[in-house]
Amino acid sequence: MGAGPLEGQRQRLMRIRLRYLAIALFILSGIAAAVAVTRLNNLAAFIVIAPGYLVQAWLFEAHRALGGFGYQLTMVAVSALVWTLIILSLTVTVRLLRRPRAA
Repeated sequence: MGAGPLEGQRQRLMRIRLRYLAIALFILSGIAAAVAVTRLNNLAAFIVIAPGYLVQAWLFEAHRALGGFGYQLTMVAVSALVWTLIILSLTVTVRLLRRPRAA
């Protein structure tokens, strides 16, 4: 059976909600990464900031590393983006698996 107008509206609402979820996750993971940059003396903070740390290490090896505020901004932004994408991909996967299948 074809998708009716109600199904199309539901898909549009899900897309909008996913957009809001992505913005909220990026802000929250950015806050978590910003806090983690100042507390790199425990394992949880290092795990949160690890993607940004890897990018900053790669930039250092390529002789393009930023110093001072740019260093912290790179680590926070990259970590926030990576964790947002990981959580969003898991969310979309769960939503796709829970979607009712057409008979």
